[in-house]
Amino acid sequence: MSDREALRIFSRQPVSEEMISFLASTTSSVIQVKTPKPHKVSMNDSNLLISPVCKTHVSLSVFIKKLIKYSNVQTPTLMASLIYLNKLRNILPANAVGMETTRHRIFLGALILSAKSLNDSSPMNKHWTKYTDGLLTIEEVNMAERELIGLLKWDINVKEDELILVLQPFLTSIKNNIRKKNQDECNAKINYYRLSNTYKCAGSRSNSSNSISSIKSSMSLNSSQSSLSLHSNSSSSYNLSSFDEQDEYASSSKQDRIPLSGKSVNTLNIPTEHDKAKCMYSNYNQSGINVINNERILV
Repeated sequence: MSDREALRIFSRQPVSEEMISFLASTTSSVIQVKTPKPHKVSMNDSNLLISPVCKTHVSLSVFIKKLIKYSNVQTPTLMASLIYLNKLRNILPANAVGMETTRHRIFLGALILSAKSLNDSSPMNKHWTKYTDGLLTIEEVNMAERELIGLLKWDINVKEDELILVLQPFLTSIKNNIRKKNQDECNAKINYYRLSNTYKCAGSRSNSSNSISSIKSSMSLNSSQSSLSLHSNSSSSYNLSSFDEQDEYASSSKQDRIPLSGKSVNTLNIPTEHDKAKCMYSNYNQSGINVINNERILV
């Protein structure tokens, strides 16, 4: 991901505590502030250390939070003030020392310039004075803006390259998060594909085992069928042999009855000469027996 894309993502984010802390630390690095020393006051012969009363009891972070809350400033305008703060830090000498409200004035001046440069309409200085909750007057606000413009020599343009440079810590974090998110998505896809492939392999193995078992069962069925066919073939051969034996017996029995084979149907009913003589002799004997029985003798 490029810095420009990360900058677009960053500009759409709401204001966070991290941004406020970064602004406060950057403003504190612009100039040093001399803290007032407490002075001794004698009261009834006793020395007491009393700090001077001032209106800078508001910390810089709380001051920035109040300005953001009252002005409803968005992230692009707020973070563009970093460009003016960095330019001012490079302009001011290293030994420059300010008063306690100097850092508050510097940040407010940078925010006013950013709002007027990047927006068509922005709050007026009297409104910014109200946003300070009485910490600064209208004269102090106007003077802070004029001094900042003078130090920058009216170079108040905000360039994208400068914005990318000052926001590099945030952009790097965004790029790392997106890179990590993409890596997690890639890992999730890889794990999904691996699981799907393992499920497919398991299914193919089960199918192959089922096919092997079916092949084995078919082979056993074929072997049983072949054995049955062999048995049936043997039984059929046995039956055929028995049938052959019966046929042979029938043919042999038919061949033994040779005398009837030469006779025809027409010759069976015609009596021969021998049969005729025999028949006459039997008739004669029968008539003689009948005469003897009747006690008659016929001549």
